[in-house]
Amino acid sequence: MKGLLRRLLSGSGPDPATPLRRMVLVSVDCEMTGLDPARDDLLSVGAVALRGMRMDLSATFRGLLRPVCPVRPEGVPVHRILPGEAASGDEAATELARFDAWLAGLTLPAGRGGGDTPPVVLLGWCLGLDEAFLAAGRKRAGLPPRVHPRCDVQDLFRHVRASGGATVAGRDAMPPLCLPPSSCMHAALADIPLKDADLYAVARALGVEVHDAHDALGDACLCAQVFQRLVALLERRLGRRAAWGDLARAEGAACAGARHAGGAFGL
Repeated sequence: MKGLLRRLLSGSGPDPATPLRRMVLVSVDCEMTGLDPARDDLLSVGAVALRGMRMDLSATFRGLLRPVCPVRPEGVPVHRILPGEAASGDEAATELARFDAWLAGLTLPAGRGGGDTPPVVLLGWCLGLDEAFLAAGRKRAGLPPRVHPRCDVQDLFRHVRASGGATVAGRDAMPPLCLPPSSCMHAALADIPLKDADLYAVARALGVEVHDAHDALGDACLCAQVFQRLVALLERRLGRRAAWGDLARAEGAACAGARHAGGAFGL
């Protein structure tokens, strides 16, 4: 866990004390021909930006990529991208370069943050799989590797689920979202068996309506909303506004719990 924390908190990543509301976070999701980055290809990439912890629907990305490998018939009912539609997509090099340019163009609104702008942070549900496919796609396309600070929302869910419903009173503790009592939301999360805790089950437990499941941009927006609610629950527990270091520590605790404590996660 210490190695993970060092990776998340050092280098070109945000300062651990940076408030989340002074950061640009990007929720990203990919649809693929299969689940093996070594033999399967990207089909689509979707992303939406969060500025000041608010989802910015004017800052979205949607890309359709033409895969080299065939679109498997068994995957079509899931991602709903037909072989003919996939064949009309752009080359991976074009779409991934466009994604790079879109990420690079994201900036904080005027007057927010001040000083140096923190780097863009990527969010995603089971983000490692999307990162692996994006990296493999970039390599095949001859594009240089890209590294961003990141937060796996699945790990944040695991940490919040295990932390219970305790709330610490604080002057700036309440988030701007209108949420039910934290005890009710924690109970809803605890009712989900970990083996069944996919993005859609967690979203429903948090009161987020699920639309366009397995559409890359739709899932990116869904993950962004789940992230907002999980951060709100984390802030109620902390009794203050969350900073980047709180996310990194939560992710590290979740990973350590998954390896060593049979699903028990705690700071």
